[in-house]
Amino acid sequence: MDIHWYPGHMAKTRRLISESLKLVDGVIHLADARLPKSSQNPLLYELAKNKPTLLVLAKADLADPGRTRAWLKGGDTIALSLRDNRIKPELLAFITEGLEKTQRRRFIRPWRVMVVGIPNVGKSTLINLLAGRRSAKVGDRPGITRSRQWIKISAELEMLDTPGILWPKVEDRSVSVKLAAAGCIRDEILPIAEVATWLLGFLSREYPLALERFSGRDLAAVAKSMGAVSKGGDLDLEKAAILLLRDFRSGRLGRISLEGGK
Repeated sequence: MDIHWYPGHMAKTRRLISESLKLVDGVIHLADARLPKSSQNPLLYELAKNKPTLLVLAKADLADPGRTRAWLKGGDTIALSLRDNRIKPELLAFITEGLEKTQRRRFIRPWRVMVVGIPNVGKSTLINLLAGRRSAKVGDRPGITRSRQWIKISAELEMLDTPGILWPKVEDRSVSVKLAAAGCIRDEILPIAEVATWLLGFLSREYPLALERFSGRDLAAVAKSMGAVSKGGDLDLEKAAILLLRDFRSGRLGRISLEGGK
């Protein structure tokens, strides 16, 4: 199943990123720790070319820590929770040390870094955490940031926030359902019941304890357990799918990764 999702604003974002690369010293590629491979946009590496690129895995507090550790063997990757203000010094050190390892500062100005990634992975949240204020637009839906935003982090660092960008199409069905389950693409793109059914199958195999509170391992069982019924008393499978995905995305089902190590 090929999924095409490349609207006009993403083509515009691609041009914006290409034009902005000459203004920055490096790139932070932000991905989701729950699906560290599938949430990295290969197009962004293609656009960045020779610019130093650091990988930041956000939402690590929601991911399986054992699986996350497999991604941290090199010095160019860090995993963290953007909801934890205590990680700010560690993240700043990771960024500045990563830049200093690859280049010498040629200008009497702060380091300039572009933050890129797919929609709804936390780019604006990362910038606001480092800036210590709400400087970049944040939302819980893909596609909140729509234009280029420069934010001064400190006297030593400035960051460029960019809109989230996906690649033109996904040919691998497993990648598309993982992105949908994690909320990285809009729920309207794939049938929500199909995504929830895939997630139930995955959890049954990999994290069976996450489903203990349900009476079974299909959407009907989820609907019964969560009281998802229509006005006529019938089971509402679509509502059950929405509730299941909500609980997965919020971490209520536990710390779960949809992919293993490198």
